[in-house]
Amino acid sequence: MRQNESETQVAVRVAGLSKAYGDLRALDGVSFEVPMRRVFAYLGPNGAGKTTTINILCGLLERDGGEVSILGRDVAADPVLVKSRIGVVTENSNLYPELHCRRNLEYTGELYGLSADRRRSRAESLLNDFGLMDKAGAPFGTLSRGMKRRLTIAAALMHEPEILFLDEPTTGLDVPSARSLRDLIRRIVGGGATVFLTTHNLFEAEELADEIVVLIGGRIVERGKVSDIKRRIGGARCLTVSFSQSVSGGDVLGVCPAIRNAELQDGALKFEASDLHDAIAQLVAFCNKENIRMNDIGIREPSLEDAFVSLLAGAGKSDGKDRP
Repeated sequence: MRQNESETQVAVRVAGLSKAYGDLRALDGVSFEVPMRRVFAYLGPNGAGKTTTINILCGLLERDGGEVSILGRDVAADPVLVKSRIGVVTENSNLYPELHCRRNLEYTGELYGLSADRRRSRAESLLNDFGLMDKAGAPFGTLSRGMKRRLTIAAALMHEPEILFLDEPTTGLDVPSARSLRDLIRRIVGGGATVFLTTHNLFEAEELADEIVVLIGGRIVERGKVSDIKRRIGGARCLTVSFSQSVSGGDVLGVCPAIRNAELQDGALKFEASDLHDAIAQLVAFCNKENIRMNDIGIREPSLEDAFVSLLAGAGKSDGKDRP
């Protein structure tokens, strides 16, 4: 009988995780927790240590130090049990191109020890849920890229895992397919699973993640809710202003200290505002003095991408070595 995870509300717990490849420290004291029934985004540039972390969490790689537990179980002590309770979707599908979709799902169920009846009913349910019923008899290799991605995720859910690891799930997909897949991820979490997501698509992370961790050079440099990180690190808000007559950026910058970096964009001036309230007040005062009007003003909040770029810039003094 499984322990009652609802009491702990923690799907993944990592404390002081370390891993080295010779002289290279791929992970250096990494610690974080993943709440249950959430989307958790694990972000970082290439070589940050994300793949090493996931391989350790999934029991594919031994750690050098630290603690790792999945649903309260130590990964190294109970690897078979842990693997039975997680699903893993890598960037490249492991399904068989010559097998039709239904058979791919049923074969995955066989590998997890599901009975014949359970395999059939589970495959039927997933094909229906993922909008692939009309492709049930089509070879996997003939599907579009978006459909292949959906079936690959469906296969990872055959044994009803409590945690799903998704590595770059929308890479290479067109916009409609990527949007459909994001909706699917939300439904998976709504069904009670936890999603551990790695992605280079920061818009995707911002759309999906409840919490994120940013890893650079094998160390965590930021963590928290997306909104908090954007507010704390994202930097200045962007203002786009169109005036009733021609105004140069230099005119505004000289009298509005809360505004910087003016540039002309599509007939309007784009500024960065260190303080939104002060910037607007100074713009109004400038317009009143010059007897001109603001015809339109747009405000863009800092994005997760802005925050990520700031973090990379702050950590730019890395040793430049590639990490797994």
